[in-house]
Amino acid sequence: MKLEEVLAQVLRLDVGDTSKARLGTLISDHPQWKDEITECWEMHQELTLCKRGNRSGLPSDCGPYEILDEIDRGGMGIVYRARHKELNRIVALKIIRAGELADKIEIARFRREAMVAANLTHPGIVTVYEVVEKEQFIYYTMRYIEGVPLSDFGKDASLPIQAKVRIIHLLTESLDYAHRQGVAHRDIKPRNILIDIHGNPILIDFGLAKLTQTDSDLTDSGATVGTPAYMAPEQIQIHRMTDLRRSDIYSLGAVMYYLLVGRAPFVGATNFDMMIQVKDREPVRPSRINRSIDRELDIICMRAMEKSPEERYPSAADFGEDLKRWMEGSAIMTPTTSLRIRWVRWWRQEPGLFLHVVAISTVTLVVLLSHLVGYSESDLRTQLLLLIAWLAICFPLQRWIFCWKNPFIPAVIWGLVDITLVTTLIANAQAPRSLLLAAYPLMVTVSGLFYRTRFILLMTMACTLAFLVLTTTLDDPSMARTDFRFIFVSVLAVQCLTLTSLISKVRNLFSYRNQ
Repeated sequence: MKLEEVLAQVLRLDVGDTSKARLGTLISDHPQWKDEITECWEMHQELTLCKRGNRSGLPSDCGPYEILDEIDRGGMGIVYRARHKELNRIVALKIIRAGELADKIEIARFRREAMVAANLTHPGIVTVYEVVEKEQFIYYTMRYIEGVPLSDFGKDASLPIQAKVRIIHLLTESLDYAHRQGVAHRDIKPRNILIDIHGNPILIDFGLAKLTQTDSDLTDSGATVGTPAYMAPEQIQIHRMTDLRRSDIYSLGAVMYYLLVGRAPFVGATNFDMMIQVKDREPVRPSRINRSIDRELDIICMRAMEKSPEERYPSAADFGEDLKRWMEGSAIMTPTTSLRIRWVRWWRQEPGLFLHVVAISTVTLVVLLSHLVGYSESDLRTQLLLLIAWLAICFPLQRWIFCWKNPFIPAVIWGLVDITLVTTLIANAQAPRSLLLAAYPLMVTVSGLFYRTRFILLMTMACTLAFLVLTTTLDDPSMARTDFRFIFVSVLAVQCLTLTSLISKVRNLFSYRNQ
C-alpha cells in the first residue's frame, strides 16, 4: 500500500476517541510512516474542528447577546443564532475575529458589508440592527430568518413553475430597490437567498457589495469577484466602466435558470472550466432540459443572461416586468432575436455540434458534387450512409455532454466515434487519399475546445494510431513512404504540444488571478 492510500484512510476517520484505536492500527501496520500519519491526523483534527465551528476562542457573550449555535460560515465571517438577553429577541449575529485572523482589508470589508446592508430597508433584504466593535471582535446583528437557502429549496421537484417565477419576480423588486439606493450586490446566488416560512425570498450576504456611485473598492483591480457558476462574464475581470447593476441582473437570471432546471447554467469539474464557459459559451436553453418550460420563459431567462451587458434587461424592474407579464398571461416585452444572433448563440452554446454539422454538411456536399461531375468513383451509397450516421449520432452525444457535470467521458467517446468514422470514410475513398488525412489534425484542433490537456493528448494518440493503421493496411502510394509517415506523426505531436502548452498557460493564469 502506498503512503497516499494510507493518508486517505486517515482523512476518512471521524475526529473523536472512537477513531484512536483505528489510528493506532494504521501506525502499527505502517510504522515506517508513523510521523506522516500522526501529522496528517493532527491536521485532520484541526480542520474538522474549524469546519464544525470551534468556539473555544469566543467570549462567553457578545455584549448583550448570548450565542446559541452556528448557522453558517462565509467568506467574511461566521453567522450564529443568538439571543438578546434583555429583549429576549432571537437574531442572526455575524462575527469576524480581529487581530491575527483578520487583516485591515478584511475588517474594512466587514464594516462595509454591515454599513451597506444597514442602509437598505426592504422586506426582501435582510434587516441589520446594529454594528458593534470590541477589542477582539467585530460583529453585527440582523433579523433572524426562519427558513432555508434557495440552494436547498430549489431541489423540490414538485414546486410549480409559477411558484418559481414568483420567487424571481420578488427578487427583482428587492434588487431594483438596492440598485436605486446605489448598491450592487455582486454575489447573487442560491446560497445567498433565504426562503422564509411564508415562501418569500430574502436577499442576504452583502460581503462583496459595492456602492455604484463611488469608484472606491476593496478588491484588487482586475480581480475575479463572485461565484463562477453565477457570475456575469464581465465579473471574471472587473473593469471600472462595468455597470455592476447589469452584472447583478445576469446573476439573478442564472438563479432563475437554477430554479427552472435544477442546476446552474454552467457546470464543470473546476472553477476554470466554469469561467471559460461563462466567457465563451451560451447556456443550454432551460426548455431543452425541462420540457415543461415554455418559449417565453426561455426568452426571459436568456435575455437576463446575455453575454453583452447592453443586451440584458436595462434594469431589474424591466426584468421583473417581463416576469409579471408572463405570470398574468400577457405578451412579454422582449423582442424576438434575429437569425444571425440565433446562429451566434448556437455556436456559443454547442460549439462541438455546430462544427460537426457544418463540417459534415460540407463534406456531404463535396462528395455529391464529386460524383456528379465524375471526379470520384468510390461507393457513393456507403459514403452517404456513413456521413448521415455520423451526423445523426452527434445530437445525442451533444445532449449527453449537457447532462454530465464532468463532460470528459462523453467528450472522449464522441472523439473516438469521430476518429472511427473518419478513418472508415478515408478507407472507403478513392486513391490518392493523402489530402483526406488533414481531418486528423483538424480533430486534434477541435479537441482544444474542451480546454483539457488530457483530452488533447488522448485525441492525438488516437489519431496517430488511426493514421498508422491506414497507411499500413491500404495500398495507396500517396501514403506508403516512410518519410511521409514520420513527418505526419511529427506534425500531430507538435500540434498537440502547442495546444497543451497554451491551455496550461491559460489555466495557470486563471489559478493565479483567483488566489
